Amino acid sequence: MGLLEKAGNIQASEKEPVKVEKAEKEIKAFDATVAKAVEAPQNTKKAKKAKKVKAAKKPRAAKAPRVRKERVLKEFPEGFDEVNKARAWFRSIVDLVLNFSLFAFYLATNIVAGGASDLTYILIVSLLLPIANLIFMPLKTGRTIGQWITTTRYVNSRGKNPPFLFHLLKSSPVVSYLAGFGAFMLIISASTEWTNGMIGVVSTLVILFLLIPGDWLFKKLHQQSFGIWEFLFGGVWNARAQKGEGGTGNKLFQRLESLSDYTESKGWLEDKDE
Repeated sequence: MGLLEKAGNIQASEKEPVKVEKAEKEIKAFDATVAKAVEAPQNTKKAKKAKKVKAAKKPRAAKAPRVRKERVLKEFPEGFDEVNKARAWFRSIVDLVLNFSLFAFYLATNIVAGGASDLTYILIVSLLLPIANLIFMPLKTGRTIGQWITTTRYVNSRGKNPPFLFHLLKSSPVVSYLAGFGAFMLIISASTEWTNGMIGVVSTLVILFLLIPGDWLFKKLHQQSFGIWEFLFGGVWNARAQKGEGGTGNKLFQRLESLSDYTESKGWLEDKDE
């Protein structure tokens, strides 16, 4: 019995180191997995930071220099003749008289009569005339009555008529002069109460008046001698018109054309040096 017990103890002692070694290996493997799990997020953060640093260090691609487009000058359209000074001046006078003479008469009569006379009908007609000449006629025929009588028209670089708004703005100098006169009368008047509203009215009138020297200065500085309105509408010129151009066979237009023949026969549309 003693021998058997000794032999059993010897076998047990031989198996224990094997178990201990296995346990140690399992502990080391567990520690390694734990360490990897702990280091993994840190490694990913470091990798991301490294990528960002590399991306920041990469030289940026040089931007291509912007090529500025050269401005193409608007040219007088082909197939048209420019208007001489005499024809242009005569057209301006006709339209000026037609558009504003009756309104000027209304204002002068009111000033003389001290506002006592009833001129309501004259005021209505004086407002209808410029509406008909500067809106209806350009919409219908592309030309004002003054242009019909002088055989002229406005034309853009494409050879087409500008919108009727151009005709309105081209007649704005008269409105600017009236605005300047109104502002001057309010400024020198002793009865003017300088409230915020009155200051706004006078300021607006002064700005409208400044369109006159502004347009003159713009024309002097512009490469093609365009005024403000010619420039804003993309280039507009005063050109000769053909007989019957813009007409629809209406008797009014036929009569206007006959007036153009009369003015030409009188030599009013020709320059003196021609």
